[in-house]
Amino acid sequence: MKRKKWLYIVLLIVLVVPILLFYQAFNGNPVTKYASKKALKSFLAEKYADHEYRINNEFYNFKIGGYTYQVVQIGDEQQAKYEFEVTGFLKPTVTYDGIYYANLDTPLMEKLSEEAAAELTSVLAEKIPEIKDMYVQIEILKGKYAADTKWKKDLKLEKPMYINLTVDVTNMSKEEILATVQTIQQTLQSENYEYDRVSFNGNIMDQTIDGYVKYAIGFDTNTKIKLKDIEEFGR
Repeated sequence: MKRKKWLYIVLLIVLVVPILLFYQAFNGNPVTKYASKKALKSFLAEKYADHEYRINNEFYNFKIGGYTYQVVQIGDEQQAKYEFEVTGFLKPTVTYDGIYYANLDTPLMEKLSEEAAAELTSVLAEKIPEIKDMYVQIEILKGKYAADTKWKKDLKLEKPMYINLTVDVTNMSKEEILATVQTIQQTLQSENYEYDRVSFNGNIMDQTIDGYVKYAIGFDTNTKIKLKDIEEFGR
């Protein structure tokens, strides 16, 4: 009888636990919800201490494994709504700040991004003439610089820039691609460019305009790039 009782308990656990885990995956739970909201309140109080905010329309976002919130500044006549995302179970962290992104100077960022890409292409072209395209992501808040500000590498950005470049590797071996990527990293370092990350796409040029991506790798300043780190794709 005792054994039968334990079998029922085990069976109950086997049936109930997956249901609870499934529910939590799509709806969260009261503990993480409380901790998440508390983390957001602390973040707002610390980063945007000049204003008070009201947190509305919270919901569990299973796509990010965390909570999405709508935040409104108290006293704002426009009642602009800012989206925030908080993720993390043991230590909830704000991973998307809608106020920050709403205050980015998009026109200036686009201008400086083009100028930075042109400069970097020129700097790298002597050693790597196979560069086909480059995109540089820069973030600057409104009011920090005048609209006619020109790019220079010592500008104080909100975050180090992100670089995405495409290189023609049609006639390169994988070992030559490794050497190319290492050269990019070394050149950026020797020329004192501060960056967050570089995404390298090695394209095979065929009949299409841009060819197709055959190799890819991402790295930062401290990455020790090895041959096995280069990802290879089929056609």
